[in-house]
Amino acid sequence: MTRSYRFGLFGHPVKHSLSPVMHGASFQSLGLRAEYVCFDVPPEELAARLEACRRDGFDGLNLTIPHKEAAVALMSRLDPSARLFGAVNTVTFSAKGCTGFNTDAAGFLDDLKASKGLTPEGRRVLILGCGGAGRALAIACARDGASEIGLANRTASKAETLASEIAERLPDSVSQVEVLSCDPDVWARFCRECDLIVQCTSTGLHAGDASLLPPSAFRPGQLLYDLVYTSRVTATMGAALAGGAEALNGAGMLVYQGAAAFEIWTGLKADTRAMRAALEARVYAAEAAGA
Repeated sequence: MTRSYRFGLFGHPVKHSLSPVMHGASFQSLGLRAEYVCFDVPPEELAARLEACRRDGFDGLNLTIPHKEAAVALMSRLDPSARLFGAVNTVTFSAKGCTGFNTDAAGFLDDLKASKGLTPEGRRVLILGCGGAGRALAIACARDGASEIGLANRTASKAETLASEIAERLPDSVSQVEVLSCDPDVWARFCRECDLIVQCTSTGLHAGDASLLPPSAFRPGQLLYDLVYTSRVTATMGAALAGGAEALNGAGMLVYQGAAAFEIWTGLKADTRAMRAALEARVYAAEAAGA
């Protein structure tokens, strides 16, 4: 009998997620009997719902906003990736409990290299948003040799905590880490001197969201990487393009981090080409319908 798989995604909110579309295309391409279901899980229910999925025989879960950091304390075991980045986005189950992994950083770095031939090494980087994904990508950029990293967050204490974590976890890092004040003008001035800007907040998930930065914050020769993937061009991407910079949305990162999670769960290679095609077809079709 052909084995069947059960996977899921915990988030709050989660209805915007296109992970089921993406993973479904890979399942079909590989000829697998598998399902991938989204669950809207309020933060206070995270521990109980993780245990419920373990008891119910799920093969794995992904976690998204706002659960990535909170899940660290709920794992029975942490993979070195989750330990380094301080966030969990991928979970496996066993009789002994839950094991947490982080594939966000690998997905981001893989797409950056595949799409633009870039790495963080020697580059000045601005991280907008220091939550689960922002934390992972800031640490990854420091690990991979960024020359300077600016941390911008609406709550400055969160950026300060992240700066301390980078210093503690990567004591030999060559990166100079600067915590920016909450003043948008400060963010804009720092941004203009950067090579790579990574937008890690939820800005852009909702219709009418405004760009975090004005077009004047950008210039030619820069790349704005926006982790939001539910629009072909997000508001922040639009501002970057208007300022002469290049811009990517987070579709590629979603594909590569999802493929890495799938391999952790099953030991199989996902069909990333099918995943990307299905994801983009859904995003672009939705935009066309709303035009």
